[in-house]
Amino acid sequence: MKRPFFIILIFSVLPVLVKGQDNIADRVKALRAEVYTRVLNLTSDEAEKFWPIFNEYVNNKENLQKQLRPEGDLDGMSDAEVEEYVKKYFEIRQKEFDLEKDLVQKLRKVLPVRKIAKLPKAEREFRESLLKRLQELREKRQERRNPGGRN
Repeated sequence: MKRPFFIILIFSVLPVLVKGQDNIADRVKALRAEVYTRVLNLTSDEAEKFWPIFNEYVNNKENLQKQLRPEGDLDGMSDAEVEEYVKKYFEIRQKEFDLEKDLVQKLRKVLPVRKIAKLPKAEREFRESLLKRLQELREKRQERRNPGGRN
C-alpha cells in the first residue's frame, strides 16, 4: 500500500511545490535517468538499449496504475461495487507483476543479470531522491513565506 500513497503524494504535492516550473514530468524523468544510470552503472551502449525498454515499461505501469483508482468514494459504493473493485485491484496487480517479469525478460537481452537485479535498489534510491528534493523545495518555500524564522 506504500506505492499508491507515494504516487498520490508526488502528484498532489509536486505541482504545488514546484510552482512556475515548465515541465515537472521532464524533471522527474531526468532525476530517474540520473539515479538509475548511476545505480545500475550503465554504459552508454547499455543505456541506449535500456531506456526504450524501461520507458515502455513505465508507461504501461502508469496506465495500469490509472485503472487502480476507484471511480468513486469506496464508502459510497454498494457491496457489489466494492467487491468488483477488489477483484479488479488484484487483476491489475497481477498485470503489474506480469509486466515486471516481461521487463526482466527484455532486459536480459541488453543487460547483465547483476544490473537487472539492482533495479529495485535503483527505484528505491530514485524515490528517496525525489522525496528529498520535494522536502528541499518545501523548506525553501517555507523560508520564502517566513524569512528569518519569524511567524
